[in-house]
Order: sequence, then C-alpha cells, then structure tokens
Amino acid sequence: MRIKAIFLRPSNPTGSAYLTKFGFLPVPLGILQLAADVRDAGGWHVSVIDMEADSISEGEVIEQIVKQGPDLLGITLHATAAHSTSGRIATAVKKALPDVVTVAGGHHATFLPHEMLKAGFDLVAIGEGDGTIRDIAIEMEGKRNFSRIPGLAYMDGGRCIRTEPRELITNLDSLPLPAFELVDSARYTFGVFGKDNRVACIETSRGCPYACDFCSVTPTWGNKWRNKSVGRTIAEMELAEKYGYNWIFFTDDIFVVPPTVEMRRNLFKRIMERGFRFRWIAQMRADITSKNPDLIKKAAEAGLTVAFLGVESGSQEVLKKMHKGIFTPQSLKAVQVLSSNGVVVLVGMMLGAPYETFKDMLMSIKFSNKLADAGADALQFSIYTPLPGTRIFYDALTQGKLFTLDWDRYDILTPVSRGKVHPSIVQLMQFYGTYSFYVRKFFKNMLVRKKPVGAKRDLMLNATRYTFDMMPVYIRDMAKFPAHFLETARKYREASRLKISNEDVKELVQYTGNIIYKQIEGFSNPYFIIGEDGKRRAGH
Repeated sequence: MRIKAIFLRPSNPTGSAYLTKFGFLPVPLGILQLAADVRDAGGWHVSVIDMEADSISEGEVIEQIVKQGPDLLGITLHATAAHSTSGRIATAVKKALPDVVTVAGGHHATFLPHEMLKAGFDLVAIGEGDGTIRDIAIEMEGKRNFSRIPGLAYMDGGRCIRTEPRELITNLDSLPLPAFELVDSARYTFGVFGKDNRVACIETSRGCPYACDFCSVTPTWGNKWRNKSVGRTIAEMELAEKYGYNWIFFTDDIFVVPPTVEMRRNLFKRIMERGFRFRWIAQMRADITSKNPDLIKKAAEAGLTVAFLGVESGSQEVLKKMHKGIFTPQSLKAVQVLSSNGVVVLVGMMLGAPYETFKDMLMSIKFSNKLADAGADALQFSIYTPLPGTRIFYDALTQGKLFTLDWDRYDILTPVSRGKVHPSIVQLMQFYGTYSFYVRKFFKNMLVRKKPVGAKRDLMLNATRYTFDMMPVYIRDMAKFPAHFLETARKYREASRLKISNEDVKELVQYTGNIIYKQIEGFSNPYFIIGEDGKRRAGH
C-alpha cells in the first residue's frame, strides 16, 4: 500500500484581505512544491487541502484529513496569524490518528519551533523545507529516526531539540516541478479584474539581500538571493499554461535585483518568443524600478500587468530607521514609470513603527495622495508588526513593547506593540489612510479627463464594476471597525496590568534569533548566489 501525505494551507482567523477585498487568491505554491518534493522521494500518494480556496472550517478540514488517513500531515504557516488554527488541527488529527506524523513549516514555525511543538506538532521544518520534507518521507519508510535529519526540531523529554542546520539549496533548478495538477485552477482567482482569471504562482528566485527591519523574508532565506534559470522559469510557465492558468504571480520577494537586470531582459525576450499570453504580477523595489525604465517597458511588453511596490512610508526619517534603502522621490518616479507603461500599480505602506510619530503618519498619508496623482491605482496601509525572526520582534520582546502574544492578532492589520503613538490611534490612522486614498481617487478620477487606455482601461473598468458589486461587503467591514478599535484599546489596557512573563520572553528569545542555515562552502558573496542555465556561481 502506498504511503499517504497531505499538505494543508490553513486559513487565518481574520481571513485574507486580498481575497475579501480584491477576490485575489493565487495557488498555494509552497505546499505544491513540497508535495512534488515528497512524491519525488518515490512511492507516495500525495494530496493537498487549501482551506482558503475550499472555504472550509476547522471541523470540516479535520474530518477530511481523518477520513483520508494520511501517514504524514504537513502544514505550512504562510502567516503568523495561522498559528492557533494550525495547532488545533494538528492536535485533533493526532488524537484521531495517533500514528500520523505532523510537520509544521514556514516563516512562523522556523523562528518559533518550540511554540509549534507545544501547539501539537511532532516535527518542525526549520527554514527551506524541500530537502527536509523529502528526508522525512524517506525516513518514514524506514526506522523513523528523525534526529539524523538536518534542519529539524522535535521534542525529547519535554525539551526542544534542534538538529544541525541544513545548507541552502544552491541550484534551485534541481527541484521537481510544482505539482499544479493537485489543485483545480478555477479556484484561484483575481476577481477584481474579471470572472475568468486563474492565477498560478511561480518563483524565479528565493530570498532577499536587503535588510528591512520589519521583514521576516531575509532571515527565513538566509540573507541570500538565489535564482532559477530562465529555462526553468519557462518550463514552469508552460506547466501553468497546460493546467489552464492565464495569470501568473511571480512570488519572488524582489523580482529584479541589481546583478540580474540583463538576466531579466533575457527572460522577457524568451517569454515573448514563446508566445505566452499570460498577464503577470511582480513585486518590485522602487529604486530599481525608477532607475530602469527601459527594463520596465520590456517587462510590460512581456506581460507585466500588476506591480506591487513596497513604499512603506512618506517620511524619509522613518525609511532610514526601517533600513529600507529607498528615497521618497524614487517611489514617485517608480509609480510614474510603471503607470506610463500601462501597469496597474499597487502600493504597500505601513503605520505604527515604534520610532514613528503622529506627524510621520500624517506625512505618509499625504504622500499616498502624491502617489495616487503619480499613477498609483491601489494602496494598502498595513500595521507595522514585529513578526518572529525579525530584529524588531527581538527588540519588542526584550524591551517590553509587545502587549499581546495572541498570534491571531499578528495579521499585519492589527496593532500588537507599543510605540510613540497609542495603538488604537495607529489603527484609526490605518483605517483612515486606506479608505481616504480610494475616496479621494474616485472623486478625482470623476473630474480628470485623462483615463487609462488599452488593456489597463479594460482592467480598471472591471475593477470599478467589482468594487460596486462588493460595496455591501466593504460597508459591513467599515461597520465592524469600531469593535476592532475598542478591542485593541482593551488589549492594551489589559497589557498594562498583565505583562508578558519573563519566562515567556526568555523562551521566545532563545529560538527566534538562531542561525538556521549551515554556511555554504565556495560562495564568497554574502548576498547573492546567481546562476544561469544550471551553472551556479557566487554573486558579483
């Protein structure tokens, strides 16, 4: 009988804002890649469950898993807010199926393995999970001696044991192709731009060489940027085309880094030569975008349709303290470059950094209006959140700035830490900044004759229709805001009386700052491992 594995994408208690606001739900690439990794080990029957796509409750997903009776259950925590949900599912499944091996992975699990083990998991994959999950699958066919697998954490006699660190994968082309056939493409939508959009996820690289203080991506991927070859990227796009997707979300945390500008030109050329009809989405840095308008023009010709820019703040002083490494004029120029090429521009900003003043917040909201005038089409103000693994999580813990360890609230839309501005005011400003952007943009568009042309015009017309159709949902969300505001105020008041214990702080600090990868021999550049057509070399 074939050994069974199930991989699960859990939902957050507050849901996905991109799904509820924009109808955007891309394929769960992480678990599809892990499913392919395990299947590559041989002799396994692999399936996936996506709570967000299937719109199922905890009880329903537990019932499904128990009915299928897997030998291995892997849950990837794509957000810290999924902690409690994942723990309850793992515990319930383990109770019904005592022999199942439950594994947690992802950013949150990597930096809080002890918390995940206490929540009910047998094993935690630390960092990059491809090799680890494959080794677990192989070991399950033998003596199940997981202690000899690198990059793993488990409990032994009440103690959290971590095995030796695992090396990063230097040749990402060596990974099996993601198992797109395990999900129904019709479930992965981009409703704001039309009813028939199907969104696949493809990664052309992993990691980030920058050092933003709020970001868990850099430590999760070992402070290095690694890429797949153009040929491998084209092969994954062909696979997405085969399974009926017409949009691609390139999930790279930064789609273009300085040493790879020419490599990207080659990718865009190959995409056009191949004749793909995909529209695609990418996450870009403002400085690189503003300095390479010709590259953006080629990207748009090759299908770039939506670009996400992490602008973060309108205060140069705040950007400096964030270690963001960009200047506000670059953000304006980047928006102009993208918009002039017919690209829909989504801007991300945040409020509530511990060093941010109320005046800084007003500057950010005012700057968001300048970005709108420059061509930004959509904006999300999120809350500056100390996520496990980041420097700010360590600082917030040790300096007593966190006022809750309720992981359900770590959704980057709810304040969890103290700063110069009261958390409830931060939440109020986040609400005002986001909704005022759209109200102002709506009325200004009514007055200004200049409208988008071509494909972007059609997309924005669809977006307008979608917005009006969703208006009852938006109004209900706005009506809930006073309750969320009061809950933040209540949590903050409680924290002044019931502080996080020193024992909890010590335990969390012990794991969140650990080095998670073994040093790779032969690569002198600390930031890039760059290669093309299967040849890996140290970065420039």
